[in-house]
Amino acid sequence: MKNKEAKALLDKYRSGTLSAHEQVQLDSWYLREAHSKNGPTDKDAMQRQLDEIEAALPVHHKQGIVKNIGGRLLVAAAILVSFSTGMYFYINSHSTPGANYASNSPKQNIVPGRDKAVLVLANGTKIDLDATANGAIAKQGGLTITKTKTGQLVYKASATINRDADAKLTYNTIETPRGGQYQIYLPDGTKVWLNSASSLKYPLQFATNERRVELTGEGYFEVAHNRAQPFKVVTDKQEIEVLGTHFNVNAYADEGAIKTTLLEGSVKIKVLGVNQVAQQMAVLKPGEQSAFNNAGLTIENIDVEDAIAWKNGYFKFNEDIESIMRKLSRWYNIDVVYNIDKDPDLSFGGKISRSKSINSVLNVIETTGNVHFKIEGRRVTVMK
Repeated sequence: MKNKEAKALLDKYRSGTLSAHEQVQLDSWYLREAHSKNGPTDKDAMQRQLDEIEAALPVHHKQGIVKNIGGRLLVAAAILVSFSTGMYFYINSHSTPGANYASNSPKQNIVPGRDKAVLVLANGTKIDLDATANGAIAKQGGLTITKTKTGQLVYKASATINRDADAKLTYNTIETPRGGQYQIYLPDGTKVWLNSASSLKYPLQFATNERRVELTGEGYFEVAHNRAQPFKVVTDKQEIEVLGTHFNVNAYADEGAIKTTLLEGSVKIKVLGVNQVAQQMAVLKPGEQSAFNNAGLTIENIDVEDAIAWKNGYFKFNEDIESIMRKLSRWYNIDVVYNIDKDPDLSFGGKISRSKSINSVLNVIETTGNVHFKIEGRRVTVMK
């Protein structure tokens, strides 16, 4: 890339007008420049090197670009950076690992998860959505249930449906296995993305005063607005109430906390359980995430894109190896065994497509040199 082109891309980066294609070009240029100078080994060195690279160009306002690139560390680029808290990897979600990865990288391949779920009807009938042809698959209570070719389940009411306020609620449940995910349009028009190893229980006809569903695992919700019928998501230990909004709920039993992340609108969190000394409640604003565990309910501002990376088709890590492996275990349907001592100061960060094979993901983590993997059948051993 010529200096003039690099300058134009840097100017666009600062102004926030860089396209996805131009971002790849800029990242690739930076990598080549970084490699020619033997690459940085810490954050300060990386910033100094960026100063040197940019100083060679007819570009000014270095402070702004250093801050931005140093802060993001060009997440899309294949850069290894060592911080005091541990090794972080930054990877290109479209790249393919090459021969320079660790020599003991796993040879056996395991494909990623896909659209796969089971629908349990009110009468107990189970429909394997993976094995069922597209089109109308069932009719219940004036509703037609359709499976689309894009991996969605859609409920559509007939014009003559009898909405009896006194009718007993009947429920359907959609369940995703490990290695599965699915999308569903509920009878009220609410759209739900269901992550792997999750389930959603919902009525065919919502009550007149509320729309109540039950979630295990993880789901992302885009709730159809209806002021007269608040939408409630109930997990094992909390209830989330909204009128119409976009939010994510992570309520896996093997995670350390139930996390609710708000992208748009507002939600009210209410902790459930008779053992609570005082009932805890909180209202989230966009960009906030609540976390509930044995220590109580906390709220913090986060990058919401991290919380919904799974829904958008990629992993985004900034955590320890055990947390990463729990995510991989659910998506690739693997069992994980540890032959490594826990190191709370060792964490990994990066981004990679969920459509990659598990080899691609594990190989990139191995480039840190701090951990290695062995695959035997569907068992992955984590080791030094």
